[in-house]
Amino acid sequence: MATQELDNRGLPPPEPMVRILEALGSLGTNDDLRVFMDREPLLLYPELERRGFAWDFGDQAGELVLTIRRAVT
Repeated sequence: MATQELDNRGLPPPEPMVRILEALGSLGTNDDLRVFMDREPLLLYPELERRGFAWDFGDQAGELVLTIRRAVT
């Protein structure tokens, strides 16, 4: 299991969403994508679900972090 990190802070929409969707292609079966964000990406969630990914979003040590992984089926 590997964790990839992506820093999307300070980027204007839709760049954070585009960068996340591009990064999903490089995730292995058990890998996580950890994304540092300025705000919660509500419009991204339906697309992640459609593509078979699960996510967690929250404040981790004062930073907004989105963690994405393949959904367990």
